Amino acid sequence: MSALEALADRRIRTLWLGQVLAATGGEFYTVAIVWTAFDLIGSDAGYLAALQSGSALFGSLFAGILTDRWAHGRTMVAADLVRAALILLLPIAQTLGLMSLGLLLLVAVGASVVSAAFDPALQASVPMLAPAPVLRRGTNGLFDATKRLARILGPSLIAALNGIVPVVQFFTVTAGAFLISAAAVFAATRRLEPAQPRTRRRDPVGILEHLTLGFRAIEGHPVVIYGFGAIAVSNGCWGAGIILGLALLMRQTQAEPLAAYGLTISAYGVGNVLANIVIAGFPQHRPAWRLTLGRVLFGAGLIGMALAPNLPTLMLIAALTAINGPLCDLALLDLLQTSFPQAVLAPVFRALSAMAGAGILVAFLLTPMLFQHFSVRSVILGSGLVSAATGLLGAGFFAWRRAAAPGG
Repeated sequence: MSALEALADRRIRTLWLGQVLAATGGEFYTVAIVWTAFDLIGSDAGYLAALQSGSALFGSLFAGILTDRWAHGRTMVAADLVRAALILLLPIAQTLGLMSLGLLLLVAVGASVVSAAFDPALQASVPMLAPAPVLRRGTNGLFDATKRLARILGPSLIAALNGIVPVVQFFTVTAGAFLISAAAVFAATRRLEPAQPRTRRRDPVGILEHLTLGFRAIEGHPVVIYGFGAIAVSNGCWGAGIILGLALLMRQTQAEPLAAYGLTISAYGVGNVLANIVIAGFPQHRPAWRLTLGRVLFGAGLIGMALAPNLPTLMLIAALTAINGPLCDLALLDLLQTSFPQAVLAPVFRALSAMAGAGILVAFLLTPMLFQHFSVRSVILGSGLVSAATGLLGAGFFAWRRAAAPGG
């Protein structure tokens, strides 16, 4: 019931609805940019994805130098407006006959950098919007569910619009969603207490201290450190196995690849949302167990998807695989928000975003080369084995720590 309590709060409800729309628009953007890149450069589209991830990593590390002087709501509104303006350049260029790989790269880089500033600001705002533990847990569940709902709404709409709306106009849908999100963020956060300005050194040493603040804050928190490392690995496996691998597999095996891809991601989204509804209602105890089990489940699901004999089986496996997301993400969110003071939450979440970006960057750099030597199914299978191994190694480590502890 904690999610319903969160929805009863007008500010949380307004912000959440805006994020559902923005995340749904983001699904249109992800599909459109991957499909456009495949049309322009084939399987080397992985390098575009790598560039996006590198840009997100850069933004995660450096955005705080500017945005930590702002209230979190201001950061989010500015990020939404800039993303909308950048993405609108693509359909305008297509209309004028000016679409090019260079423009696609420019928009991909800019949008990724700006997005890296939005997400940590949102997560750091949650304790101010929902200071009570039960309300905070429900709010975490709601915001974590936005991307999962989007994996139902976005791909389902994409499958329905396939052949009716040109793929390039998916960018227009995304830009419109970000504009609505900006209005929702402004309405929900305008009366939040602004972040206190910080005075910090501006010489190279001071900048380095700022960049590493989030990473230094997690020292002495072994479960958090494992969670950061595991999210880097799982994001890499997601990028190689789902974003690129599954998209290429659909293009190789399905008569209507875009529709098949959309249906599979929608099935994943259904599993995400159902798992989120169940898991968000419970206290996030034993985070180490949840984090390791989630990685094993994700790995097993990727292996199953690589071996699936047909589309219905693939969709079923995708729905079951999706349980891993809420299992891991909600546990890590609650752990971070209860382990660190408000003053360092945004840097910690930026450090988490940097780890996620680093993982997917490595995967996107390696995947095009892997496709040259291995089949697409083999790459998806290998991604699953890596994720499962990460979970099993983590489980073994935490079991050893517990046994080695006094009285363990």
